[in-house]
Amino acid sequence: MGKASRRKRERTADSPGAAGPDAKSRSGQRSGWLRPLLATVIAAGLLLLGFGAWQAQRGVGVAAPPVIVLPNPDTSGMSAPVARALEAARDAALASPPSADAIGRYGQVLHAHWLLEAAERCYEIAHDLAPGDFRWVYLLAGVAEIRGADGERVDLLFRDAIHLAPFGFAPIYVRHADALMRLGRWSEARDSYARAAELDPELVLAHRGMGQALILVGDGSAAVEHLERAASLSPGDRIAQVALARAHALAGDDQRAAEASARAEAARGSAALPDPFFYEVERLAVDPESLRARYASSLRKGDIDAAAEAASLLAEGGDPAASRQLPLAVKQHANRLAFEGDFEGALASYEQAARLAPADPEIEHNWGTVLLRRGDLEGAASHFERAVEIEPQSADSLYNLGVALEGLGRRDEAIGRFTAAAGIDPRHAAAQRLAELGVEPVP
Repeated sequence: MGKASRRKRERTADSPGAAGPDAKSRSGQRSGWLRPLLATVIAAGLLLLGFGAWQAQRGVGVAAPPVIVLPNPDTSGMSAPVARALEAARDAALASPPSADAIGRYGQVLHAHWLLEAAERCYEIAHDLAPGDFRWVYLLAGVAEIRGADGERVDLLFRDAIHLAPFGFAPIYVRHADALMRLGRWSEARDSYARAAELDPELVLAHRGMGQALILVGDGSAAVEHLERAASLSPGDRIAQVALARAHALAGDDQRAAEASARAEAARGSAALPDPFFYEVERLAVDPESLRARYASSLRKGDIDAAAEAASLLAEGGDPAASRQLPLAVKQHANRLAFEGDFEGALASYEQAARLAPADPEIEHNWGTVLLRRGDLEGAASHFERAVEIEPQSADSLYNLGVALEGLGRRDEAIGRFTAAAGIDPRHAAAQRLAELGVEPVP
């Protein structure tokens, strides 16, 4: 082989791209340590990128929530139940991150006690937090209207509320119409009252309001129609009768106008708007006037539980009448429980009633009767004895005491009580029991 061929072959063997066994081995060694290094660098870069993104998201997530300042009225001059209700509602609203329900509830408690400016602020905050919740914008509109706020603002609030209102909810149209009447927009008010009457044909305030709006637009005959409807639905509503007199006069019927005026003089009532959202607010009121009304209403309805609660709150507030009201309410509550067969509940209520009215013989007698029915003869006897101490001329208590004593085997003592009861009332069951025992009553 010549020198030139050898040199060419040697250059080929020494070149970087040579494919000889040694070259392949060296290339494999280099790639063996480069690949792990490259993978490590890439993984570290991805980790850093991920950490940066997480930090960015974390920074957004922990951003401080907006500061909400809630009204804090001075409760020092309020009755204890009112002060406690306000403070508890405010504490609940502050206890957790902004909650439309908690802040709205605080607004309702403020509203119930006629702290309307503070209530309006709470409703505004609740509405901002939950713009799709009908309650807060509706109550906000109602309070703003009561406070005589800017009429256009009130109108817009009611329109927002109507957009969110439950299907067929007529009272909102009456309240909106009332606001429109204040603005002097009588035709719009008439139409809103008409919508309320369409949704609920029995709604007194829809017909009454429509009649008043029709008077203002000069349509006396149509006003008469709706006001007569209102008067038929609520004959004692004075406002409807007054408006009806005006409508008859506008229609040129002086005789019927005079008759409606006479009925208005005799009327003393006023129809109410059946509105569960505002009723819920009213039920939160624990001021003395509201409690007295609730107590009387509860007793008329036979709701002894509600009467007892109202009387208890009145007593806490220092109402002097509560000392008489509460024992009566608790006693009636205990009597109802006993009648229903809830002896455990009745006994607890009689114990409470006795602490409030320790000189009431009826409480002791009824307490003993429940124990007698449960078979607790010793306990029954002690309460009948107490009833007789308070009212010695009670033939019923003497007789029941005799029954308990006889059941305890104390026959002679029982006969003595039966004899005393028969002496008070010769026709009492005690006389029959003496005859059954073979004992002649003492004349």
